[in-house]
Amino acid sequence: MRVPWKRLTWILAAAVPVAAVAGIIWVGTRDLSRFQGRMIEQVRKVTGRELAARVPLGIKLGTEPAMVAEGVTLTNASWGSRPELARVRKLTLFLDPVSLFLGEIKIGRVLLEGADILVERNEVGDTNLDMLPPPDGSGPHPGENRSLRLRTAPAFPWIGTIDVRDSVLTIAEGQGRPPVVLEIPAATFKSSAPNQPLQLEGKFAAPQATPLELTGTAGSFDGWMRGLPGNIDVQGGFGGGKIAIKGSVNAKGTNLAITSEGPDVSVFGPYVRLPVPAGGPYVLNAKAGTLRSSFKVEVTTLKVGSSELVGEALFRVDRKGTPTVTVNADVSRLDIGDLKAAPSVPPAANAAQGPPPRLVPTMPFQASWLGRTAMSVTVRLGEIVGLGSKVQNASVTLTSGETRFAFRAAATVGGGSAGFDLVYDPTGRIGQATLTATASRVSLADLTTLLGFDVGLRDAVGDIDLRLRGGGRNTRDALNSASGSIEVAVTKGQWPRSQFANWPGETQRLLGGGDTGVPFNCIAGRFDVSGGIAYLRRLVVDTPRTTMVGGGYLSLRTEGFEFVVAPEARDNQNIALAVPLRVKGGSGRETASALEPNLARLLVGAGVVPSLSAQVNQAAKQANANPCAIVAPRVEGLRPGLRAQLPVPSPADTRHRGGRPAQTAGPQRSQTRP
Repeated sequence: MRVPWKRLTWILAAAVPVAAVAGIIWVGTRDLSRFQGRMIEQVRKVTGRELAARVPLGIKLGTEPAMVAEGVTLTNASWGSRPELARVRKLTLFLDPVSLFLGEIKIGRVLLEGADILVERNEVGDTNLDMLPPPDGSGPHPGENRSLRLRTAPAFPWIGTIDVRDSVLTIAEGQGRPPVVLEIPAATFKSSAPNQPLQLEGKFAAPQATPLELTGTAGSFDGWMRGLPGNIDVQGGFGGGKIAIKGSVNAKGTNLAITSEGPDVSVFGPYVRLPVPAGGPYVLNAKAGTLRSSFKVEVTTLKVGSSELVGEALFRVDRKGTPTVTVNADVSRLDIGDLKAAPSVPPAANAAQGPPPRLVPTMPFQASWLGRTAMSVTVRLGEIVGLGSKVQNASVTLTSGETRFAFRAAATVGGGSAGFDLVYDPTGRIGQATLTATASRVSLADLTTLLGFDVGLRDAVGDIDLRLRGGGRNTRDALNSASGSIEVAVTKGQWPRSQFANWPGETQRLLGGGDTGVPFNCIAGRFDVSGGIAYLRRLVVDTPRTTMVGGGYLSLRTEGFEFVVAPEARDNQNIALAVPLRVKGGSGRETASALEPNLARLLVGAGVVPSLSAQVNQAAKQANANPCAIVAPRVEGLRPGLRAQLPVPSPADTRHRGGRPAQTAGPQRSQTRP
């Protein structure tokens, strides 16, 4: 008998669409409340958690029939910081077409949109991902007709493909550690079973960070739920470059190798939570692994342009339960030209303009470290290039212990040296900060560049001795109450012409100079600091055309200043231009100045008036000496009336005295420990 294949083919071609339509119509006419109830009950039996939906399951017909629910939540552990472990804006369950032909509802793929998942750990180390069935017992149950059998553990049917869109994963490791937030714009996870390799493809990013576009295998679903993912081998693009992560996280420990290269190393900043400067191209090779009870990160190679670095960081917990961090880094070469300031987020067009930037920002002292985290950071720099002077043998250390932390830095700069020492002790209500800084024959242009600001000095070499002590939880409060001294002596250089733009024309002609700047031979002065006010009692400035003395004050709280300057012409043709003046200004304010001719007769005593220029010329004969620094202690004898005419701060500047910070101090370490 001959089989009519052609006719059979036409019959099948007509029957398949009819069956598909019939299946879809059948599903669309079903009451899904029973299926939803069964699914909620199955989740409860498997996890012990409650699944709920704000909008019940509904049918979506189309090329891919699906069930859709909105406002889906899964309850958190009883000790969790919020009621829900997961919140999903929209959950789509795509149905398997083959199962529809058989009259069944089987889920082939899940799409999560707008998911907000919180993974957290409590004080004893339990994670909210630990889910167990409710304690219903496992003995015989009359309704099961299996009186001699034990109940088998319930299992939720595995779904092989999970798509995630516009979602956020937050991992909180406990008190004292900042949560890790991972944004997932789009990702797909595939696996044939919960214990099989998990294939991923998607974009992942920290908030306001460059996304990682990764593909590969990342452990298994069961492994992630237990906190031990397994073997990881992913690679992809990152910030115009590429990155690869390979290794394993299992019961034996962690062993990961990370390699990356790209045009700009600043893309790592949001991920390591540090202001990583922009620069490149870069090449990175790093390892991460567990060593006994410690976790170690080792940077075997980091090249940014012509700069090179190697280092390691060790994280562990000591016998007292205090987290301990030890960081060591060796920078064989650091080229300032390779690096730029970390990119900042531009303000919105309609954002309100804030106050002008301060020379000294309000930086809080991290008192929360004290006693909770023991930290030791050591960075050694063999050579720093890109400055006017050669910087060698630099070192930076930060130590944080039980009751205080200290930050120290030192380097050889050109033919001189510089050092910085900040110690903070939180003992008492507001704590005490002590700052000591010295510089000997150091280029001020290079020094201020390293500190992150520019005072405009060119070719000037100076000596600085700074000793301050103040109370407060941040730099602003510490400066408000600071006491100590600041001595400055600067040799030959130039001031920018722009800094004298608001000075009287007579004084500008007396100073001379040109568009390139105003030259000076030397500058020296001493500030006596008390209660956050730096009083300049004796200032000497010598230029090719005039010698000036003066003084005034600088408020460390408001960064406002007022000075009186009395010039003396070096030649007779400029005598008429040598008129005392008063200068006022500050950070973020326009400088104002005015001549005060009547002040000249109040500065000198009876008899012969000593020549300032003659004193400077005589001091200049001493070898390797700054003549202004030699003459500065004699100012009160040369101009005995100067001290009485020096400006003093207004009551508003002195109202907020030391020891009483503007903001209430946080709890001390001694108050938080049992």
